[in-house]
Amino acid sequence: MPNPAKFPRRRSGAKAPVDIRSVFRKRTVALVERLSEQASDGTLAAALEAPTDVGGLARLLSDLATLGMEVQGIDPFAEAIARGVEAKQALLREAGGGWSSTRVAAHLGMTRQGVDKRRKAWKLLALQTGQGDYLYPVCQFTEHGVLPGIDRFLAGCPPSGGWTRLDLLLTPAEEIGDLSPLEALRRGDVDAAVRAASMFGEQGGPSGADA
Repeated sequence: MPNPAKFPRRRSGAKAPVDIRSVFRKRTVALVERLSEQASDGTLAAALEAPTDVGGLARLLSDLATLGMEVQGIDPFAEAIARGVEAKQALLREAGGGWSSTRVAAHLGMTRQGVDKRRKAWKLLALQTGQGDYLYPVCQFTEHGVLPGIDRFLAGCPPSGGWTRLDLLLTPAEEIGDLSPLEALRRGDVDAAVRAASMFGEQGGPSGADA
């Protein structure tokens, strides 16, 4: 006969553990059903043209808000969040996509720990993902290594997140001849890129995706 001491009973009133993924899935499915019921066929078709599932949902939220649908009833910040998602995806596409830490390590011939060390020192530009990892914009790499001067550019930026720094890197600046800092770096004009970074702090920065 089994020893009851080895099978402790749940204390009276104790809650069963919550399957948070299951709860999230149910809530998300309900949201998508509500949105699809409100949207026209044309709006849904436009959402399906987005290159990613996340982008499609963001476009749907944005389009529904533009058409005056009850997106505010879902979440008062839904449209702003959708615009932020679209802006970040557009930035990442303009940057040539993003590499994982493992891919960067292989490209640079170092360990992932070495990549992390460079990221923490702002010698590499990294974007935090929702999975707790980082994406490294491809535009900062050359065929055989890292774009010369990217570390100086990042060091010259005021304290800000990765998305804000990527926005600045890709935004043309009048003060350096309407070149983006990325274009200046590719031309070998590191000083111009650093100058643009310092001006970002003075002027409040470009109006793109948040950090």
